Parts: sequence; structure tokens; C-alpha cells
Amino acid sequence: MRPTLTRALAATLALAAVQPALAQDAPDTEAFEAAALYALPHLLSGLRASCSDRLAPSGYLGTRGEALQAKFARGAEGSWSAAKVVLLELGAEKDPEMAQAFSTLPDESLRPFVDGLLTTIVATEIKPEQCGDVERGLELLAPMPVENIAGLVGFIVDLSEKYDDDGEGGADTGD
Repeated sequence: MRPTLTRALAATLALAAVQPALAQDAPDTEAFEAAALYALPHLLSGLRASCSDRLAPSGYLGTRGEALQAKFARGAEGSWSAAKVVLLELGAEKDPEMAQAFSTLPDESLRPFVDGLLTTIVATEIKPEQCGDVERGLELLAPMPVENIAGLVGFIVDLSEKYDDDGEGGADTGD
């Protein structure tokens, strides 16, 4: 039950598409939070693109999506350096040669590529039936400061490291 809850929370944060990859050998929580802070506006952009035809124009993202996008973008300012390190580290797990090549690129070349990749991952990976749930989750999270939302993402990754798919993990649950 706990892994299902963890996955549902991750979907709520619009990270359902990338969360399983991020949970494996994830960087420390603070580094991941900085990366999440950077990624949030791009992930929301991908979500909005993917779900635009599935959500009501009068719904939360239809009426408040631009404001949330701007809030996430303001929160992302200044977190690129930490995000770059984390994203290259995660990329190295999947393709070490490509990650090495990307690490040599100057930020002004790498950053737009990463931004587009983050947006595309969510836009192509989110399932249409998840759109309404993610919209509702974002509405609930929206009043929180962006740093707290990124902290929640770090917490969810920590949880997913503690519990594997069959509900067992390294944490003492007291059961």
C-alpha cells in the first residue's frame, strides 16, 4: 500500500513519469530538492501541454495554471547549478557516455536542452487518466511555498528508497 501511495503523491507532483528513475541511487535529499525546484516549471509546462484537452478550461489549471507556472519559475531561479549536478548524475546512470558529453557543454547550451527534456518527459509519459488527479494535487499544493513543494518531492523520493514495490524496505514501520 505504501508504494502505491508514494507513486500517487509523485504523480500529484507531476513527476510520475520520472520518479522511478530518480528513486534509484538518488542524490542526497537536499540536492534532489534543488533539482526538483529547478524542474517544477518545466514539468508543469509538460503536464499542461499533455493534459490541455483532458481538463476543463474552468478547472484549476485552466484558470490558475499561468499563475502557478510563474510561481514555479520564480522558485526555480538560482537552482540551476545544483540541478545540473543532479541531472548529470542521474543521466550517467542511464548513459555514462552521453552524460560525460553533456557535462562538457557550457550552461547556455545545456540548460535549454535540459529544460526541453524535462518538459517532454512529462508531456509524453503522463497517462491521460492521471491528468485530473494531478490537477487536483497541484491545486492542493499551490498555496505552499515552492521550496516546500520541492521538499515534499525529496521526502517522496526518500520514501520510495525505503520501500520497494512489495511494501518491504529498510524502514521500521512498527507493524
